[in-house]
Amino acid sequence: MVEWKASQQRYVRLLRQRISRLKRRRDKILADLATALQWEDLRRKGELLRVHRNRISRGLSEVALPDYYAGPGKSLTISLDPALPVDTNAERYFKQARKVKRGRPIVERRLAETEAELKGWEAALERVIQIQTPEALERASAAHGLTRLEPPPPKPRRADDTESALVPRRFVSTDGREILVGRSSAGNEHLTFRLARPHDLWLHIEGYRGSHVIVRNPKGQTVPPRTLREAAQLAAFFSKARNAGKVPVHYTAVRFVRRVKRGKPGTVLLTQEKAVVVTPDSAVVTNLGERAARSPDTSSHGIRQGRTR
Repeated sequence: MVEWKASQQRYVRLLRQRISRLKRRRDKILADLATALQWEDLRRKGELLRVHRNRISRGLSEVALPDYYAGPGKSLTISLDPALPVDTNAERYFKQARKVKRGRPIVERRLAETEAELKGWEAALERVIQIQTPEALERASAAHGLTRLEPPPPKPRRADDTESALVPRRFVSTDGREILVGRSSAGNEHLTFRLARPHDLWLHIEGYRGSHVIVRNPKGQTVPPRTLREAAQLAAFFSKARNAGKVPVHYTAVRFVRRVKRGKPGTVLLTQEKAVVVTPDSAVVTNLGERAARSPDTSSHGIRQGRTR
């Protein structure tokens, strides 16, 4: 196939893909606009609840009230939170109405922008389909900015980037124990099953995605309670529960941690685990990181210095 013809077909395919995405976006915005147009209905529900508050008993999940907005003999069924007083239910409707009303101009602007972009790409598609010469294709590409449709080339991943993702973060506890924290799913896998030793302590946040944490622990010794708490705070901080307040963290000896068969990297099964409840604290992270910076790194947590379990 002639090269410019192949480019023409590629642009047609990319234009159709872009137009399809814009139409889906437009449909979603139209749905948002339909909701925004209901702000007056929400306000009306709040006003009816206030007007008829004395005839509404608490504990109802909905109530049918005379709707003087709609005319004589008309009624409107309004959903309620049975746990809340009538006035509070009314205020919730007023609040929703204000929020929806404020958002309406934004939704309308997004719709106008999407419609304009869609119209431009549809015009470009019609023009590209009719092109008969390579010169015409070049002119169309320049006029419509067709090169913007090309996906960016994949960023080459350097080997050292992959290796650095496996090297854990290093901290030193107040008691002088080394604490290692995984940086990624692959890093968690490498830390737990390549670098950690059977008598080291393993920690992970309960119920959230997060880093594996290892406390170096010589055979026959126990991890000091203060170090355990600090390691648990690191596990909580380097997780999706960073802003969740008090959270439980599981811990057990590394020898009681097993891979999940055919599971994703870093997915494990535990036995003989216990839990400690802590609050993520950035000050603890900073302090233990500074202690690690002052302490010589005598561990063997390099990429090629691990062990096979």
